[in-house]
Amino acid sequence: MRRAASKSRARRILVVEDNTDSRDILAKLLRMSGYEVISASNGESGYAAALNEVPDLIITDINMPVMDGIQLLKKVRSDEVLSKTAVLVVTAFGGNAAREAIEAGADASTAKPFDFDGFINTVESLLLKHGVSA
Repeated sequence: MRRAASKSRARRILVVEDNTDSRDILAKLLRMSGYEVISASNGESGYAAALNEVPDLIITDINMPVMDGIQLLKKVRSDEVLSKTAVLVVTAFGGNAAREAIEAGADASTAKPFDFDGFINTVESLLLKHGVSA
C-alpha cells in the first residue's frame, strides 16, 4: 500500500542516474529545496530502491547501464504499488528520447543541462499533480 505524504516527513524523491557527478548535483539541489533524496546508479538498483522506499517522485536518466530509464519506467508503471508514482525523465539526447519516455508513461521529461529553478518548479508541479503536498 502506498504511503501518503505527511507533514512529519519530507517528500521523498528517488534519483536514478549513472553519472556520479550528475547524481550528486541533483541530490544536493533537491535536498537544498527541502526534499528527502534516495539515489541509485542504474535502473535495476533504482527499481529495488523504489520498491523498498516507495518515493513520491522518481527522477531517472534514460541512458544507463544494467537497466535503462525506459525499462525502469515500464517496470514502475506495471508495478501495483509504484504505478501511480510521478516519474520525471532527464535526458541529454533530446526529442526522440523524451518522446519515447512520455510514450512509456513518464509524466514529464527535461533535457540536460537544465535550469535549476525550472527543474525545481517541474518537480513541485509533478508532486502537486500527484497529490503530494508539502
